[in-house]
Amino acid sequence: MQTRLFYITAIITSLFLLFTSCSRRQKISEQQMPSRVEIPAYARHLKDFKICLDPGHGGQGHISDYKRGPTGVREADVNLQVALHLRDILQKAGATVVMTRIDDSYVSLATRSQIANESGAHFFISLHHNGIDNPKTNYTSTWYHGDADDSRQSLDLARYIQHEVSDALRLPSSPATGLYSDKLVTASGFGVLRLTECPAVLCEASFLSNPEEEARLKKDDYLRNEAYGYFLGIARYVAAGFPKGVLVEPQPETIIQTRTPRLQIRVMDGLHQRGAWMLKRQQVFTNSIRVKVDGVRVPHHYNPDTDLITVAIEEPLANGVHFVQTELVNYYGNHSLPSSQWFKVAPPATTLYLSAWTDTLPADGKSYVGISVNARDAEGTPIADGEPIYAQTSNGTLTETHQPSKHGTSHFYLYAPNAPGTATVEATYGEKRESLTIHFADIDNAIVQGQVSDADAGKPLQDVQLQMDPNLTTITDAQGHFFITTDPTSKVPVETMLHISKVGYYPDKHKVNITPNQATIVRSKLQPIAGGAFASTVIILDSRSDTPTTKKLIETLKELLKLAGAEVYNIHTPRQELTIEERIKTINAIQGRGYYLQINHAPQNRDEPVVAAHYRGNQVTETFLKRILEQFNETLFKTPIVTVQDRTTPEIQQTNKMAMTLEIRSLNQQNTSAVEEAHAIFFGAWAFLKADGDIEVEERKRFMAYLKETRAYSSD
Repeated sequence: MQTRLFYITAIITSLFLLFTSCSRRQKISEQQMPSRVEIPAYARHLKDFKICLDPGHGGQGHISDYKRGPTGVREADVNLQVALHLRDILQKAGATVVMTRIDDSYVSLATRSQIANESGAHFFISLHHNGIDNPKTNYTSTWYHGDADDSRQSLDLARYIQHEVSDALRLPSSPATGLYSDKLVTASGFGVLRLTECPAVLCEASFLSNPEEEARLKKDDYLRNEAYGYFLGIARYVAAGFPKGVLVEPQPETIIQTRTPRLQIRVMDGLHQRGAWMLKRQQVFTNSIRVKVDGVRVPHHYNPDTDLITVAIEEPLANGVHFVQTELVNYYGNHSLPSSQWFKVAPPATTLYLSAWTDTLPADGKSYVGISVNARDAEGTPIADGEPIYAQTSNGTLTETHQPSKHGTSHFYLYAPNAPGTATVEATYGEKRESLTIHFADIDNAIVQGQVSDADAGKPLQDVQLQMDPNLTTITDAQGHFFITTDPTSKVPVETMLHISKVGYYPDKHKVNITPNQATIVRSKLQPIAGGAFASTVIILDSRSDTPTTKKLIETLKELLKLAGAEVYNIHTPRQELTIEERIKTINAIQGRGYYLQINHAPQNRDEPVVAAHYRGNQVTETFLKRILEQFNETLFKTPIVTVQDRTTPEIQQTNKMAMTLEIRSLNQQNTSAVEEAHAIFFGAWAFLKADGDIEVEERKRFMAYLKETRAYSSD
């Protein structure tokens, strides 16, 4: 009986202790301790690292239901507070921290990546809190870009962040894996990860949509503890060391002459270099070694006794700079950080080819001749870019005495003296010298020459079209210079017009007098359309509508955009419906960031004539669409300046461009046309892309006059 009573007492005591322990653990978890953080010894390795912290979102407080918890707590605010705590801890440990924002301001995804890239950050961490319709869901997840093979370094960082943030928060549920590819969400992945060059991860620490979690996220101690979890993950990641390969033959940033060099790379595991007690061989996994030259994997041999990798280049390399990247994994599992070393292949030139626009100039003190020097090696290959070619003259004046080569060629300009004579122009590259002769004497024909530049930036413009008559045309060279000679048919001066044009610029024209034995010098400054706002901007036009109105609108809009200098793609083909998958694939395959604008037509609706939608929370596309809506208000019909925060349209959610849709409800409406709608969209885009957002009345008139002139010329 006593024995039985003893066992019952023991069981009751054990259960009491168990429940007491669980209760205490839950209480600690909820309080999330410490008001003061400790810097562990291994965090000393952070002092040489620069870390970019990206508090997600910001500046979108005007969207009432955007990224908020059940009682209205904004994710942007929570993200920022955690990031600021993390910044302070990292700085205390000696790390350098770069922030993408320090207040409630909107920063585009591209700008966030740009900040990281331009700062030279070693890695990038975007801090977020998740949201979902199910209020019970709550766990930590960490995201990397693309496939595991493409994001090895990012996955190293992601593992440490995931483990430590999870341990810090001790959330009640845990997914099968906390690591996720961003391509599970969008076909092109998250822009902020895709565009960042260093290892980059995005951590959703917990779910703000969970009511209990939202309550905890209101407490500063909880946020500080979350930041401490991030800190421990970063510190442990860095403490594991980073292996690297050091190019020893040829030496980095040196010039060699052979095109089939033998490369030698020294292996370092990132731990021996700290004085660690380890085996003599650098502790990297031998089967993990990969060497790339100019991004292409090459065969190699690794000698564990010397810790040297040897690469024998068999296919001759092109002349120029070549990049060597070594990928290693040390015994902690850390991959090499992305970095490359370079050397330059520059064999001596065996031939120099000199050519000039003409061999004779009038001795007028103002005319000039362009001289090209092309250098090639023994195999007839152009020398490397950036190699200095020198020139000197016995007469006249050279604007430059040395120029870097591009595609094996350098360009010089020789001005004529005021007296007749001869110039010997000698070019030199290395030990090779060649010369040509330019005469300064009377000529039978006339010369029209000069330079064209951008009126705003002042830079010379290449490939500008110049025309005096159908038989006298040319284009400018890389420095904006041009040279036209006339036939010696007239012995008296002839007045003519020189027409100068380039896409994206307003044309220019000059009256010139063609006089035998004289050069007419023209300096032209072309004014960029819209201040150059459209220059090289990628804009993709599309539609799901198959109406004549839509077809006309897109054709007109494309004409306007191209005239202004935009790089325009029209993927809308009437009577040929693309599947959603085909459409998204086509959009994502177009190079450059740019914008995607899908324009559809619907029957007339006077209450809401234009519906504009964009990716939810994207302030850039929201502003773009509002500028367009403002133009509709000014020129066509009244429409609310309100945009739809889209969550479902695949073309908006799944593309790698700034994606937008416009539904214009004007079919069968009188007093409106597709051309007018195209103009409203164009001027809205102009107002958005222009720095100050305003289009002067005279600017608008000038463009419309140029458009009318262009159309009249095309119809002739």
